[in-house]
Amino acid sequence: MTTIFKNWDFMRFLRLGIGLWLGYSAITEHQLIVGAMAGLFLLQAILNIGCGSKGCNVPYSRSNENQKVEDITFEEVK
Repeated sequence: MTTIFKNWDFMRFLRLGIGLWLGYSAITEHQLIVGAMAGLFLLQAILNIGCGSKGCNVPYSRSNENQKVEDITFEEVK
């Protein structure tokens, strides 16, 4: 519960603003899909999840660390 109230940065406020704006728009125009999008943005803002540097990135593995780099010699062809 304490993580909801901590670490509010620009992106969380932006997601919250977009979610509130889409929620208002969904209610006034009776749009179900826009309401679902508003729920998604609000959920991302509240739980601090989303695609970005902390969200949907693929873990970077360095499997090439143990391999040795060999010198390559080139031969000029005329």
